[in-house]
Amino acid sequence: MSEEKRRNVSGSFVVCDVQEEYIEHLFAVLSEQLSEVYQFQLFHDPDRVMEFVRREETEALLIAEECRVNTENLPGIQKIFVLTDVMKDCAEKDVIPVFRYQSADRILEEIKNGMCIPDRRISVRKNGRKRIRDEPTEVKVQEKKRNMISREGQQTRGMIAVYSPVHRIGKTRFAMRLGEKLSARVPVLYLNLEGYSGGSYYFPENTGKDLGDLIYCMKQERTDHGLKISSMTGRSGGMDYIMPMENESDLRAVKGEEWISLFSQILEKCIYEVIILDLGDCIDGLYDILRNCARIYTPYIREGAAVAKLEQYERNLRTTGYGDILSRTVKKDMQKRHSDVERNEAGK
Repeated sequence: MSEEKRRNVSGSFVVCDVQEEYIEHLFAVLSEQLSEVYQFQLFHDPDRVMEFVRREETEALLIAEECRVNTENLPGIQKIFVLTDVMKDCAEKDVIPVFRYQSADRILEEIKNGMCIPDRRISVRKNGRKRIRDEPTEVKVQEKKRNMISREGQQTRGMIAVYSPVHRIGKTRFAMRLGEKLSARVPVLYLNLEGYSGGSYYFPENTGKDLGDLIYCMKQERTDHGLKISSMTGRSGGMDYIMPMENESDLRAVKGEEWISLFSQILEKCIYEVIILDLGDCIDGLYDILRNCARIYTPYIREGAAVAKLEQYERNLRTTGYGDILSRTVKKDMQKRHSDVERNEAGK
């Protein structure tokens, strides 16, 4: 673009997130409402977005936390917004956090406030010139778009699954951190449903009861489920947990519908508002369990075999009629954590 042409157009607003369906709907809202102020650019690859902002004049950047490589010292960017999975009260230096799971209207409002754009009049300085434009008093967003941007309350209640076809990338650590963070706002119960969970490593203070005991109790016609569960739970980082089953064959023997009934009873009859399900491949009815979850986190790494496994998993969901699971899935890039684990293992 020539310098003369550049002076006659609005500045660039760059958006980057690997969650393609989510960000494309949010991108549609932002570009519709702020089209007279900015030229919008959408990326799904963090490396490409870094190349773009170093090469092209960029006024604002909205980037997912997992895509954020190095946003320090980027030339000419007035504001950097970071999409986060956890609400943060204060901004970092030169970076404004934006909570992902809220309405599109609210995200738009936070971005306007961050860029100092008034509700009715938009004032932007560009190359020494001031541009003032009228904007509709009321932001009109199609209901379909609004629904696609998940609200916080909807996504921090009920069953939240952590599952990945890619192994040994820190999935259980991620699931536990997620539960501990959510427990600051709501009562959380963490359940590990892996064949070989290593429960004694993560929870060395064994409670003496495990998921097998819970399944047995829930099958009985009792009314004191809350008391029974409280006698089985341990506590870690603010969340409650029940020890995983030791015998993989016992875990495999539990039917998918039994698991779903168990989770429903816990949410209905106990104090917990969130159940974190750390799921493994051997669990019966895996896809049906995922379908019943409000949100599914899928850790992954950008490595050849891992990407192939993830693509195969997504194809299987679609071909077996479970494609709707993908619309509630959040992919978590574990590349950095995985590299740290590899270095630690090599040093032993």
